[in-house]
Amino acid sequence: MSADGRLLNETLQAFNALRRQASDDSPWLRLVDRLAHAAFRASDTLIVYGSLSPGAPNHHRLAPLGGTWEPGWVEGERDHVGPHVSAHLLRSPALRDHWDMLDRFEGAAYERILVPFHSHQGSRVVGYLYAAAPPPVT
Repeated sequence: MSADGRLLNETLQAFNALRRQASDDSPWLRLVDRLAHAAFRASDTLIVYGSLSPGAPNHHRLAPLGGTWEPGWVEGERDHVGPHVSAHLLRSPALRDHWDMLDRFEGAAYERILVPFHSHQGSRVVGYLYAAAPPPVT
């Protein structure tokens, strides 16, 4: 991995750690999200890999938001199939008004995190993705 890639991953890990530490709807969480938007335009980007994807059962929740869709992949594991997971990137300014609805829809089993998305055309974009939440600390 390049030095730029390592720096990006470290930056995203820091953003995600800050989001985890903030309580829902706190001023701190809103600040972190505003910083993520300033750095990456994150509030306009959603990366999906499952039921919200185009043609999938819950896509109707995103269809009214308009915007553009782009196919690509993210790094990670889904059902232990390997490091590249097929995904779609939605770019839509309408997402800004729908994050609360999406957070409720995904529920406590998922957390919204920032990850790099790699398009099939070779570009890299940072956006929000719902990933399985870590188990609660007891």
